[in-house]
Amino acid sequence: MNEGRVSRGAEKALGIIGIVFNLIVIVSTILLISNSGSFQNSPQFQQFEEEIRNNPSFSNPQDAQAAIDAFVASFGVVGWTLVALLAISTLFAILALLNLRKDKNAKLAGAFFIIAGLFAGVLSLTSILFYIAAIMCFVRRAKHRRDDDLRYRDDNGGARTDSHSQRTDHTETRTDEALHKKEDTPYRPL
Repeated sequence: MNEGRVSRGAEKALGIIGIVFNLIVIVSTILLISNSGSFQNSPQFQQFEEEIRNNPSFSNPQDAQAAIDAFVASFGVVGWTLVALLAISTLFAILALLNLRKDKNAKLAGAFFIIAGLFAGVLSLTSILFYIAAIMCFVRRAKHRRDDDLRYRDDNGGARTDSHSQRTDHTETRTDEALHKKEDTPYRPL
């Protein structure tokens, strides 16, 4: 049995695009977290604080201030959690790309792409790219060819044309005396 190789260029391209998207989101999230102190002093944040303090659902100003402080604290925690999850997703995507180098590990690369997609977020653009790459890793297989199949013995790679199916060369036929000799047996030599 001959095994052909499957080009994994599409899976690699989807993985690289997903990694680039992850890195862009990681860098932008880190920048947002590091600049959150300047955001707290901005007029937009001051207006947000006033709207929360004037909200009638808060009975006293201490509750409103506690809600504002919880929002500011959770922004940093959620941001760093997002950075950590995307870093893990990027790591699994890199492992998947490394496993795609060897054609035998396409299933393992597909599993790594699925894990990377889960860490990138269930329905984000990056995770969808990783899911598509994983499906392609699982589905695309090398074509198995048998060596004794006559279709693949042609010089044209198995593609037959009408000119090959008909005999066009003018070879001389055998004029052996034994071939034309009339004998008692009805059998002729091959």
